[in-house]
Amino acid sequence: MEKITVFLALVLLSLGISCNKGGDRTTHLCFTTQHHDLIIPNISIYVKYAATDFPGYEPIEQFDNTLVSDENGRVCMSNFPLGNHWFVAIGYDELIREQVIGAMMIRFDLSHLSADTILYVGEE
Repeated sequence: MEKITVFLALVLLSLGISCNKGGDRTTHLCFTTQHHDLIIPNISIYVKYAATDFPGYEPIEQFDNTLVSDENGRVCMSNFPLGNHWFVAIGYDELIREQVIGAMMIRFDLSHLSADTILYVGEE
């Protein structure tokens, strides 16, 4: 009986190891925050994980994560769960001296583990 248990444990272990050989299963997202053709730096990005419906812009406490775009308007994140996620941007456009907002939903699954895109913002 012990030999069968050890054999089954080795088989299950080898199956788990072989699944990881199929490629990187890590989620990764990068995007640039833009207003029309202009990059907007230092925008707060609020992330709502596992959401199919638009969460709105408030209350801020409803969001699961917060990021800030860098001086090039870039935001990157990795190792988040699979599923539908909303990315909501709230910032300020120095050129027009107004608050700008934007949002997008992206679905990540085993056939779509990464994305590099633009998150457009505009006046309220």
